[in-house]
Amino acid sequence: MADVTIFFLFQAIFDLILLLLLFLLYLQLRRVGQIPIDEVEKRLKAANELCEKLSENLAQKKELSEKIITALETGANAWESTRKDAKDIKNRVYELARKGFDISEIAKKTGLQEGEVNLILAVKKRKG
Repeated sequence: MADVTIFFLFQAIFDLILLLLLFLLYLQLRRVGQIPIDEVEKRLKAANELCEKLSENLAQKKELSEKIITALETGANAWESTRKDAKDIKNRVYELARKGFDISEIAKKTGLQEGEVNLILAVKKRKG
């Protein structure tokens, strides 16, 4: 018996909510009917202009993103080649040091500053 009572209570609440929603829909439709056609056209034109501006903005953002991605890829490629060159230079410094050249001679042969050669060799000694 209690289940039936709860069911009818929920049904009544649900019906009241539906009636309220129908009333709100009626008010909205009535308000739309009161807006002059010129106002509706003006709002539609404004909305259309906004859409066009957004489309242009998105196109600009896309173009900018593509430029940024291209620049990043170019930078990444340059960085990779720089890393390879740096590794080659370090290996050349190590090789010349093994052959017995002093720091000033290694600097002249590699095109590095004496301080850079000193640093490369010092780091190698610390690493092992």
